[in-house]
Amino acid sequence: MNTKKKYLNIPMVENLYNRDYCKELALKIIDDETITGMSKAQLSVEIFAHAYIYYNFPLIPAIMRKMRAFKSVYRSVEDGVDLEDNGDKLIRRIAYRVIWCLPKILRVATA
Repeated sequence: MNTKKKYLNIPMVENLYNRDYCKELALKIIDDETITGMSKAQLSVEIFAHAYIYYNFPLIPAIMRKMRAFKSVYRSVEDGVDLEDNGDKLIRRIAYRVIWCLPKILRVATA
């Protein structure tokens, strides 16, 4: 049996910078089986982290901007959020979770 891996690109929009919206979107992705092998939490944090970085990268503490995981994510967010079955590499998943836990006190910079 040949199971083809599924991919999804979500264009970057300001709504992705809202945790509740990301949770709703994650549920829709799961319900539609657009992406499999990821939980609601995994999808939510990955989507939100991409938006957070896209809109706030210049405001993230310099020490974090220099981390390979953060720089790698930033390079990939300009064209939106790319999701794939079973999620991302462990180092990126850790970075997404750290970003999810950051306070959303930074205002959205115009991109």
